[in-house]
Amino acid sequence: MIIDDVIDKFVDSFDLQLSMLLLKTIALPEQGGLGYKITFFNPTLDIDGYEVEHKLKLIRLDTSGLFSKYSAQEVAESLKSALQVDIAKTHAGLLSRVAWGTGKVMLGVIETGIGFIGIIIPEPGTTAAGFAVTALGVNTVADGFLQLAGANKGHGYNVLGQGAGAMGSKIATLTGGDPQVGRSIGKGIFIVTSIAVGSFGSIRILKVPGQTFLRTGLGGQAGGIAVGRVDMLYGSYRAKDGLTIFSINNNAGQSILRFVTHNGKLIVNARIVGVQRILKHENKPQEVLKGLLKLLAYGAKQGW
Repeated sequence: MIIDDVIDKFVDSFDLQLSMLLLKTIALPEQGGLGYKITFFNPTLDIDGYEVEHKLKLIRLDTSGLFSKYSAQEVAESLKSALQVDIAKTHAGLLSRVAWGTGKVMLGVIETGIGFIGIIIPEPGTTAAGFAVTALGVNTVADGFLQLAGANKGHGYNVLGQGAGAMGSKIATLTGGDPQVGRSIGKGIFIVTSIAVGSFGSIRILKVPGQTFLRTGLGGQAGGIAVGRVDMLYGSYRAKDGLTIFSINNNAGQSILRFVTHNGKLIVNARIVGVQRILKHENKPQEVLKGLLKLLAYGAKQGW
């Protein structure tokens, strides 16, 4: 890649103020500039797309992403970020980054949990939806943590979205189209698809045929709420101090996995209905993990 191509894209794409900032950054000190030099590099992993070494007065621009080589336009975007974030210190505030990053993590955790339910429930059609929603959830959690860490100029890094963009770029190149337009189309398709899969997949997993999706007052008791096949926060018949944190049920309303408090402890019960009881009043983390893996293995076989 030639630096002239990157500068041409930079000047054509951004306002005059940024072009003047670039000029000041690369001009020699005797010319009234900062004296930074711009070079290219191709690291094994660099989420931000650039590195700035102030002691060496050096700006390194990444030319290759995780899935494909960057275009001159994309490298110009990285140069813009380097100037704003590390030279002019005009990047987005910490509060905005923390808010968005935390929101992504929370959404991803919920998606991952719903996906987990889809896998362990041995009901038709839930396993495929479970794996899809879990993949989206894990991807969203990672994106959120990366945003909290300030990666990609504080915007996080959506691996699946970037992969879809790279695929769109390659398809556009093969068909004689504009790779940048193809990348944008690929990312757009991913956003629409992920919303559809996340929404409809979650409903497919949680919905029990013939049952109201949202209910309160479980089992004739005060309190408690149910969202589809998940019952939450209701008292235990057997233990006066017991509280069911949540219970995951099959289509017949039989509990498969239940987290309950008893005598000040959190205990777990799990079973494969009609086959075996996997966990009985268990509170040892290692045994609980074994039980969850058994549920996942059985549910993955039965729920396609």
